[in-house]
Amino acid sequence: MKRQTKKKSDDDIVGLFPPMKSIAAFLAATLFMIISMSLLNFLILEFYFGIAGIGSKLLFLYLSTSVIVFSGFNYAVVRGSFFAVKVLQWYFCILFIIFLPTVFLIAEQATFIYAYLLAVVFLLMSLYLLQSKYYQSFVEYQFDALEDIKEVRAEIAAEVAADKAKHGNKF
Repeated sequence: MKRQTKKKSDDDIVGLFPPMKSIAAFLAATLFMIISMSLLNFLILEFYFGIAGIGSKLLFLYLSTSVIVFSGFNYAVVRGSFFAVKVLQWYFCILFIIFLPTVFLIAEQATFIYAYLLAVVFLLMSLYLLQSKYYQSFVEYQFDALEDIKEVRAEIAAEVAADKAKHGNKF
């Protein structure tokens, strides 16, 4: 996912919020990522280690850390980071690669068949939404909004500095 190089003019009308379809794509992708991340982590830990073999404190620490890291990257996406989107895509691809052997050995754990199917469906839906044009337009809009805010702050700081130089430190 790359930033578009199309230059926007000052006459473009920009609303307060991104387009509704891009907001819906972001919210749906976040929801699907949370569900697939929790299901995949549970199934991977259950298959490779057994939940009882890990210990409840270590399991809680791992899941808490993964939630905090995911929240940080999702916040970076809200701030317009294309790098964070790439990291999320790579994270879910790596989770899927680690998850793949468990799917092939599903006969041993037939009790989790619905969880496996749900995990795969939500994972594929979240990867699809991460690469969709609406999600990309959401990140692009957030990036442009942040750049506009930086420009305005720089102009205000220059104006204040010019006023201070012209009138001295009266304020």
